[in-house]
This record gives sequence, C-alpha cells and structure tokens, in this order.
Amino acid sequence: MRVFTLDDLLALNDEIAALVRAGVPLDSGLAELGRELPGHHGRTATALSRELARGMPLDEALLQSRAEFPELYISVVTAGLRSGRLASALEGLAAAARRVAELRQVTATAMIYPLIVFLLGWILFVGLVTFFAPHVFPVFRDFHASSAGLFAWFAELGPSAAWWAPIAPALVLLAVAFWWWRSRQALLLDSTRLLGWVPGARRLDGLCRSATFADVLALLVDQRVPLADGLRLAAAACGDRRMTADAEALALAIERGAAPAEYLRHTGRFPPLVAWFLAAGQEARLLVSALRHAAASYHERARQRAEAVHTFLPVFLTLGVGGTCVLAYALLVFAPWVDLLKTISGP
Repeated sequence: MRVFTLDDLLALNDEIAALVRAGVPLDSGLAELGRELPGHHGRTATALSRELARGMPLDEALLQSRAEFPELYISVVTAGLRSGRLASALEGLAAAARRVAELRQVTATAMIYPLIVFLLGWILFVGLVTFFAPHVFPVFRDFHASSAGLFAWFAELGPSAAWWAPIAPALVLLAVAFWWWRSRQALLLDSTRLLGWVPGARRLDGLCRSATFADVLALLVDQRVPLADGLRLAAAACGDRRMTADAEALALAIERGAAPAEYLRHTGRFPPLVAWFLAAGQEARLLVSALRHAAASYHERARQRAEAVHTFLPVFLTLGVGGTCVLAYALLVFAPWVDLLKTISGP
C-alpha cells in the first residue's frame, strides 16, 4: 500500500476530470498517462487503466488500487458515476481539496517566524541558567531576596545544560516535521485532526463539506436518482460521519413515506440552506436549482473564510508564541530583578 499525498491526488483528479471532459475513454487515457508520468503517479494510473480495461467501474478500481485513496474521494467518484456527471463531481471536490492544501501551506509558512522566536527564547533561557544565574545568585542570597530560591535552581541547572538544552528544540522541530509529513497525505481529506487546531480551520472544513454535499445532491437529483439514495451518496461524498448517519435516517424516513420536514425539525447536522430547501418539499427541477444556489453560497463563504485564515493566522501564531516567550522571559528575569531592587531599597 502506497501513501497517496494530497498533491498526488489533486494531480490525478485533474487528469481524470480532463479525460472525462474530453470524452476520452478512461482506460486508454490513463494508460497513456501512466506511460508519460514517472514514478508513483505513472504506476497508479497504469494500474487503474488495467482494472478499467477489465470492465471494472472507476470507484471499484480505486478500491483495488495499491494507492491509499481516501474514502471521501471514492464516495465522490461513486456519486459522480451514479449521476453521470463525474467531471463535475471531481471538480467540486478538487476546489475543497485545494483549500485544504492551501491551508496546509499557509500554516507551515506562518509557523516559521514563531519557531524562530521560540528557538531564540530558548537560547536566551539556556544563557540565563548557564551564565547569568551563577553570577547573580550570590547577590540574591546575600540580600535574602524572595526569588533567591528560583536563581539557586537556575544555577544548579547550568552545569547540566549540555544534556537537557537540545531536547526541547529537537522535540519541537521533530513535531513540526512529523506534522508536515502527515499533513501532506491525501487521507487528510477524511479528517481535520491535523489542521483542526488552526483557528478557523474547522469552520472552513465544515463549509467545504456543506458545499460538496449540496453539489453532489444537486447532480444526483438532476439525474433523477431517488432522493433517499441521493442523500446517502451525497452524505458519503462530504465525508462527515454524523451527517452520514442523519442522511441514512432521513432516507429511511423518506422511503417510509414521511415528509423530509418532519425529520429535519429534530436534527441540525445538515447544512442549513440544504435542510431548508429539502423541508420545503420542492419539485425536482426547483430543488436542483436551489441546491446549486446553496452550493455556490457555501463555496463563496469557504473562499472568504480561507482568505481570513490566510490573513490572520500568521499574526495569531506570532503573537501567541512571541507573546508567550516575552512573558516567560519577563517573569524569569525582570520580576526577580525588581524583587531584588525592592529588597535592597528596604521597607
């Protein structure tokens, strides 16, 4: 099993969408692509072309592939095949995937300056316990300053700095490197765990999933797929497990003859615009138009959220890490120094 990166998935997705748009048979198109592309991409495209040539549907070929495709991607392909609009479904997912990739790049860039600030602060702390504390501790001790115990502890740490000083920077750099490696995997599309700590990322992910849900459901309803089946496929394509469970419950209710509005009163997990349009009980043609309007609205809101994250994330990380380092340095150095001056000056 080869790990598929987010960039790999976007590249292959664009190629498949282009082949479908051009009307080129996927088996021959992917075979030609496999001969042109080097390494991982080429082997994956060739393997997919072989399975397609045997008559296997694309979604099953992706499951059989030795590349690790996200479940969300396979669900979108399944919905696209079912609706007969595979290229549109892939292009809708690609927009959301690119926002995730851009968020990852922005996060990595925004972490550079805070990392420099942290490393500089750590170097100053090591210098404090190695050079400064041993020289000023006798002064604190002789004047019986209340912070003498703190500087005594610093002075004791100094001789062993060669052992513990490299640990914190090494751990931080290893954690950042591991995050960078893990966040490049295509499986990130199925989860926000690696980017969920970024301010605004969860909301951005929710908007992207809502747009995907509305897009895919519109495609399916437009091709006269039963609404219950369309809800199941669209929920699977958006990758939200809780929404998938709610969609299954709503689909079962519809199959029993219940009106969607009856069930939608008791759940808040569907995108609000989509839930409102479904509850209105519109005919298929009007529902398709309304769902496309909802998808466009969610795409636009996701774009605005992404721009806000791009603008404010570097400021947030810099203030958070830099402010913490400045506060820690002030508490460790200036507060004891002020205490010493008060002690010397007397009551």
